[in-house]
Amino acid sequence: METDLKKISLLVVDDSSINQRVVAMSLRNTIEDIDVASDGLEAFKKYCAKQYDVIIMDGRMPVMDGYESTRKIRQFELEKGIDKKSTIIALTGSDTDEESQNCLNSGMNASLLKPFRLTQFLDILKEFS
Repeated sequence: METDLKKISLLVVDDSSINQRVVAMSLRNTIEDIDVASDGLEAFKKYCAKQYDVIIMDGRMPVMDGYESTRKIRQFELEKGIDKKSTIIALTGSDTDEESQNCLNSGMNASLLKPFRLTQFLDILKEFS
C-alpha cells in the first residue's frame, strides 16, 4: 500500500488459533494494529465496530463462513456509504477455480493459498492500494 503499512488496521479471521498466530507473527514487524476473530460472525461484529483496512479471511469456518461474512461486510459498507472499502483477502487451503470464484463472488478482492506467505500478501496489498 502506498500508506505506511504500520498504520493500517488488519483483522485476521480463521477458526484455527495456530493459523491466526502464524499470520500475526509473520506481520508483527510490518503491521502494528492486528486483531483476530475465530469465525465469520465474530469478524462481522468486529468490522462493524472498527472498519479495518485489510481483512485476511478463511473461507470455511463454523458459525458463519468467510464467504457469508464477506457478503455481510460488503452490504454493511454499502448501507453505511463507506467509501474506503476494506481489502478482503481469502486465505484458503484450496487452489481450485471453483474456490477462487467463490472468493470473488462473495466480494473478496483476492486469495492467498495456505500456508501464509508474507511476500505474496504484500504483493496483493500493492495491487489493491
